[in-house]
Amino acid sequence: MSKASMRDVARHAGVSIATVSHVINNTRFVKQETRRRVLDSIRELDYSPDAVARSFKTGRRNLIAFIVPDIANSFFSTLIEEVENIVSRDGFRLLVVNTKETKQRELDNLHILANGVVDGFIIASTLDSYEEMSRVLPSTLPMVFLARRLPECPCDTIVVDNYGAMYQGVRHLISLGHTRIGYITGLPRISTTAERLEAYQAAMHSAGLDCERLVRIGDSMSSCVNAHLTDLLHSGCTALVAANNVMATEAMLQMLEQGIRPGRDVELLGYKDSEQAQYGLQHMHLICQPTVALGRTAGQQMLERLADPELPVRQTVLQAAFVPRAR
Repeated sequence: MSKASMRDVARHAGVSIATVSHVINNTRFVKQETRRRVLDSIRELDYSPDAVARSFKTGRRNLIAFIVPDIANSFFSTLIEEVENIVSRDGFRLLVVNTKETKQRELDNLHILANGVVDGFIIASTLDSYEEMSRVLPSTLPMVFLARRLPECPCDTIVVDNYGAMYQGVRHLISLGHTRIGYITGLPRISTTAERLEAYQAAMHSAGLDCERLVRIGDSMSSCVNAHLTDLLHSGCTALVAANNVMATEAMLQMLEQGIRPGRDVELLGYKDSEQAQYGLQHMHLICQPTVALGRTAGQQMLERLADPELPVRQTVLQAAFVPRAR
């Protein structure tokens, strides 16, 4: 059986060869219904365009890089899955880079991939500012930033507002009678860290409670939790806030190992960042992130930015929600 050609795809989909070319190469706007029909025909006929020839002709690789700080974190693994689901529908593949919250690792990978390897970037950055990144990235390269804000970033940015949910969660702990509420925070340079800590401090101060000696600075990963947890419990804390899902789960496990019952002996406010099954969430009050919507929005905005680089820059904010533990 001979290999299907672009002409075969066009005939099968009931469109012109030029339309098939525009869908494959993303060189012109094609109506969504027509695009889906062409992509369905490509799959049914098992059509494989010459990727090398196409990239020389169009300058496109049909490859998007997703820069994530911690691939082991279910929050980011969910984002990867949702982004890939969206961009793959338009024929793009996703290249994932794990920076491990390391600034130089992020900059090195951005520098390598920006030299004609990928068509665009989706970035959850661990850097302090966009200025650091601008030294290695051309301003014309399509970029979408998500989950974390970078100061003075001139690109599409999609974030989750955690302030209200964190404030509500801490006030709920106070309403249960807790006055010494410890807080384990992540890397100070990350925008989400600053937002969540500010909300915690505001909630404590609004109740006339001192909290400056109850904050411990971690690294946003599980390795920082053990010492901070022990220190806070020894200082008399009857409730704890862990400012991301990884640290919250680790805090719960550490308490169980020490014979401390989360939700009974010590109240715990943590994060739910994924619909994946997660052990022990029933022991915590939760701040739930719209992770699926965040990933899908990032994927869609990346496709729109690739199709029309002149689109106005968009700032998109989704909302987290506080969910108290069932009693």
